[in-house]
Amino acid sequence: MSDLAAMRVLLFAGEALAASCVLMALGWLAGGAKRASLRHLAWAASFAALLALPLFAVFAPGVVVLTFPAPVVEMTADMVAAPLPVAAPAPEGWHFGLGDAASLLIGLWIAGVVLIALRHAVAAVLLWLLRRDSIEHPFDASELPSAASRLHYDLRLSRGARGPLTWGILRPVILLPNAAALWPHDRLQAVLRHEFAHVARRDGLCQMLALAACALYWPNPLVWLGARTLRREAEIAADDAVIASGMAPSDYAGELLGMATEFRATAISGALAMAAPSALPARVQAILAPTPQRSGVSSMDVVKMAAVALLTTGVLAAAHPSLAQDAAPVPPAPVAMATPPMPAPSPTPVAEPAAPPAPAAPAPPATPPTPPSAVDAPDDIVRIVRLHDPHAARDAARMHAEMQRVERQMHDAMARMKPELARAMAEVKAHERIVRQLEIVTPHERVVRRFEITAPQVATEVKAALAEARAQLAQIDDQAIRARIDAALARAQARIDQAAAHDAQHRMVITDDSNTDTP
Repeated sequence: MSDLAAMRVLLFAGEALAASCVLMALGWLAGGAKRASLRHLAWAASFAALLALPLFAVFAPGVVVLTFPAPVVEMTADMVAAPLPVAAPAPEGWHFGLGDAASLLIGLWIAGVVLIALRHAVAAVLLWLLRRDSIEHPFDASELPSAASRLHYDLRLSRGARGPLTWGILRPVILLPNAAALWPHDRLQAVLRHEFAHVARRDGLCQMLALAACALYWPNPLVWLGARTLRREAEIAADDAVIASGMAPSDYAGELLGMATEFRATAISGALAMAAPSALPARVQAILAPTPQRSGVSSMDVVKMAAVALLTTGVLAAAHPSLAQDAAPVPPAPVAMATPPMPAPSPTPVAEPAAPPAPAAPAPPATPPTPPSAVDAPDDIVRIVRLHDPHAARDAARMHAEMQRVERQMHDAMARMKPELARAMAEVKAHERIVRQLEIVTPHERVVRRFEITAPQVATEVKAALAEARAQLAQIDDQAIRARIDAALARAQARIDQAAAHDAQHRMVITDDSNTDTP
């Protein structure tokens, strides 16, 4: 993972943590409301905003953009002249960097989401088994509260002591213990009104939103506390609906404590348990409160809370910063390093008469030393390339590549000449007497002529390349750079002149030898 991607992952993780803290803080601020139903609505809106926040962050562009420069790639002469990129050597040891931290963070988050999802899946299977093992309720329509006719639900009796429980979204399931068939009328009415209040308030849907938010934001403990508070406020709001229907608070508190003692309900993920002991003290205190407001929420309350949640989510999504990186400088295109070799002229065949066997060919004469490279001081060019001015760096890189091309052409020409010269010298020594008798043009003279033809051609190419390099040098504005490159070219010109003088001297020696051997 690149450093830019790792920084984006870490930044997104920090943004998600900060946004979840802000939204949970809004839920805690709404906890000062007098009505439990309004507090429950505020927490439900907070969890809905938590789930909608990633979608807003993806589709809504952020206002703040943090840019940082692209990594500077230090160019060298080898990088410019090489036709193919060279793989960087593998690091000797393992180092923990931003990419490793981001990968570890993503792995931990995915592991937590998978574990929580498995827990919810096990709870869903357990609830499905409870419903499958239950039976339809045996109550008449007259025994049910009046609100039952306006709701869609599935009322069932458990075969054991499980219940009262409520879960589901489209068709919520209300599960009562098997002893509910023998309950007194007041207890049955209190329990059914409590469960029907959960169905009417869509508490099953709110519970699913809270579970999904806990799975996505599981590293934040405030989200888990908020989900627990949402479940408690849902129970208190359902208790308020029972008391608002006309039942005395003390009678209802007694029935609630009796069921909690009798059934010992165990909490199941995704289900609301009426007799759960975790929130029982807070519920009894709210039930016995002297003058609380026990009315439900209105449509206007829902609209206002939804507007606040959307506005907060939009602000958080627009305010999240994003990372961007400047475009990296485009390196110069690699210059072709090799030119196709020039075809060597084929020697003219000479008919040779029968002659005594030629003496053994002597060892070929020592070849003259290869002239020094046209560019023996690349340090000057490399230092120029490493300057901070990109234009001067590119011009210097092109100049260095051109000088290397000239050097390779010189080496290719000398390499083509050396085998031909050695072979011609061997022919001259082997057939020296026969050539004198026949008075024909000797291979020795052909070699001299080839040398005279090839050497000016190579010199012309070298001079043309140096002239082109000097023309490109004239386009550079920086005087210091021009002075350094000009000095390097002067040294190359001096070495080329020295090589030419050495070749001319060698040619004179060959000519003198040929004149001496001629009778």
